[in-house]
Amino acid sequence: MIRTLLLIPLLLTGPVFAQDTPETLVRFTGFLGDLRMTAEDVRADLSGENGETRQIAIAMDAEATEAFTRFTTTHVNQSVTFFVCDQEVLTATVQAPIDTGFALTGPLPIDTATAMVDALNGLGDCP
Repeated sequence: MIRTLLLIPLLLTGPVFAQDTPETLVRFTGFLGDLRMTAEDVRADLSGENGETRQIAIAMDAEATEAFTRFTTTHVNQSVTFFVCDQEVLTATVQAPIDTGFALTGPLPIDTATAMVDALNGLGDCP
């Protein structure tokens, strides 16, 4: 009977909570878990000048930096995939914990990278 009573409030508040949850724009996935970030957690800019491609440089806020440090510490010597706007932008093996709060994508087409930077900075939608 107690389980039933505890589940009822969760079921009643679930949809409201889901509607208030910001959209995940940055995601790191590995064998031992997932780390998700919203536009409120990061700032982004274009990086590099290589013909028709650019990389996205992402700076995380303090909370996201702490979470990223824990995530990379857990995934040392494991493969991690990095997504921006639900698009895979890099897969790499974590060599050591990363505590800088910065991440850099692989090269992307300029128009895609620009649209992603706008989305990460809250200025538009994901491409």
